[in-house]
Amino acid sequence: MKLNTELPDDIAQAIADYIQDQPNPTDISSVLQTALQTFLIERGYLGSHKRLHITPASVGSGYSDTSINHDRVLANFEPDPSA
Repeated sequence: MKLNTELPDDIAQAIADYIQDQPNPTDISSVLQTALQTFLIERGYLGSHKRLHITPASVGSGYSDTSINHDRVLANFEPDPSA
């Protein structure tokens, strides 16, 4: 997809400053593509291999109020001696 758009002056200036500060020459298309890619990954609209997938524990597998009473739960915790 080819996209032509106008940018506000402050964003255009920030991009120009960023490009000028780079040790290796880069073009505006690369900068915009990387910025947009990062933005979309952070918001979950573009695939990333670094997603966190939490599998819930089975019902009855532990305490139901650990987030509230964590000190009490940890005080009763006995570490595994083989570890």
